[in-house]
Amino acid sequence: MERFLNSKKYPDFLKFQLPVLIWMALIYTLSSMRGSTYSPFEFPEAHLIAHSLLFGMLYYLGYRALRYQNFSRFLSEFSLVMTLFFVILYAAADEYHQSFVPGRTEDIKDLLVDTTAAVVVLFVVLLKDKLRPKERNWGTP
Repeated sequence: MERFLNSKKYPDFLKFQLPVLIWMALIYTLSSMRGSTYSPFEFPEAHLIAHSLLFGMLYYLGYRALRYQNFSRFLSEFSLVMTLFFVILYAAADEYHQSFVPGRTEDIKDLLVDTTAAVVVLFVVLLKDKLRPKERNWGTP
């Protein structure tokens, strides 16, 4: 494993794909905690802010992972939309997973917040891309 991580053969994986996998594992871990064990903030809608931050960042990391991969030109060119579908699917799976965790329930409101956060980040990425000069070719940052 150490040889893989230190290899110069996989720098794009380490830079673009690995962070999204780690972030997904973080979301899964947080979703697996009992309802009362992870409440660092005590104001009414804190969990909605947490959902927004987690899934907004998931969108951004997922976008980077698809945009800057060298496997599929289709995934790279349509990374904005493909990432949105992926985040919505992951958010739905997260809510379903929470229905099995003691003290947690699935909530359509959380899914809507997750989706809204992803759409907001999508527009931020679009705006950033509009303000930035065109890239040389697909799959390279």
